Amino acid sequence: MASSSSKFNYLDSVYHLILFHKVDRDIYDQLIAHGISPDVSRIVVALLVWLYNTGINVIPYLRNNVNNAFAFIRLTAEAEFILDCLRRDSPPRESALAIPVIASLTTRPIDLGFFHFHRHEAAERIAETLTASRFFLDDALFATFRRYEEAVEDARRRNTAPPHMPPELARPCMPFSLTDETSVDQRSLILTFLATTPFTEHEIAVYFAEKWGDCVERVVFEEIAASSSMAQFCARVVFKREGYVALVLHDSPVFRFSINAKQVWARRVEQRRN
Repeated sequence: MASSSSKFNYLDSVYHLILFHKVDRDIYDQLIAHGISPDVSRIVVALLVWLYNTGINVIPYLRNNVNNAFAFIRLTAEAEFILDCLRRDSPPRESALAIPVIASLTTRPIDLGFFHFHRHEAAERIAETLTASRFFLDDALFATFRRYEEAVEDARRRNTAPPHMPPELARPCMPFSLTDETSVDQRSLILTFLATTPFTEHEIAVYFAEKWGDCVERVVFEEIAASSSMAQFCARVVFKREGYVALVLHDSPVFRFSINAKQVWARRVEQRRN
């Protein structure tokens, strides 16, 4: 069975990255087929890749239950518990019985507390895989990949020269391209808060550092137009990877949470239209 990994150093082209993550793409397609939204499916796949790389056999489990909708939905529900745990500021109160299927797929005793303890590593690896998923979960790229694979197989059967690899598959896919091609806007969150509950840049950066480790590139403040009698401010949080934005929002256009008991509202940066 092909394994999954978040180590991209040796994947020298988009083609090889998609090939390496083909099993993960198949699981993504099954999640979609079972009615799970693309955004949730994407982050669940990224979590499953990390779980598998830590020795929890979630990938073989899903491959053995490929036509079992209940197995997919149940495992997705447990993955959601883990993702919620990673977003929490404190350990979960009830953790022993929340993830029975995932806990059964490893010889180690694990519960939600295990994932809260390892949340820095989990967030970093999930963010890495979400960055790579811009390639292997891209529908157009994957369709090109499948057509090329079929053409190669057809040439092999006919004993003819293999086709040229499409340029979009042949282009390099090294670690620099997994980060540099993501714009600042894509890696940013806008946090909105009231002037009566101000923050400092350091306060916001420390909050995310304590939650997920060294994930913030910078924090920038600006004032916005008041929508009521109370002035509002916003901060742009630029993360080192776009995946951290997905971890915060998790399929929500706006997500409300608290930093040091002060409420903030998080949303993506509106994409500029040409």
